[in-house]
Amino acid sequence: MPLTKVPGLTRIAQVYAPAEAMLLVTALEGAGFRVFVPGFHTLSNVQYLSVALGGVPVMVETARADEAAKFLDALDTETVELLDPLPFDTTQQDDMPSRPKPLLRRILESLFYLFTGTAPALGGRFSNRD
Repeated sequence: MPLTKVPGLTRIAQVYAPAEAMLLVTALEGAGFRVFVPGFHTLSNVQYLSVALGGVPVMVETARADEAAKFLDALDTETVELLDPLPFDTTQQDDMPSRPKPLLRRILESLFYLFTGTAPALGGRFSNRD
């Protein structure tokens, strides 16, 4: 089955560069559309073949294809009014400020990486480690 004929999806754009594909995907998803870009990884890995491969289709649900195409046309041709973002809540304080890792721990982690080639697990947003 060709990439342009996927049941339930309609091609609304054809792109030839990964950056262009990501801009379209970001704009469409930000506007509430569900986007499918088959072949994006191929495009990003062998960008020099993008014209020979015919580019990559940007697809949305068939029921909202006309709306998505008009949205992209408006982005291209008209002035789009940007809404003011919601202000950040600056009153909320973190529970505890993070402490820097001790020097010995950083040295051991560096040696571990040097000898094994793998870095220790990162702490932060998705981890409970200090």
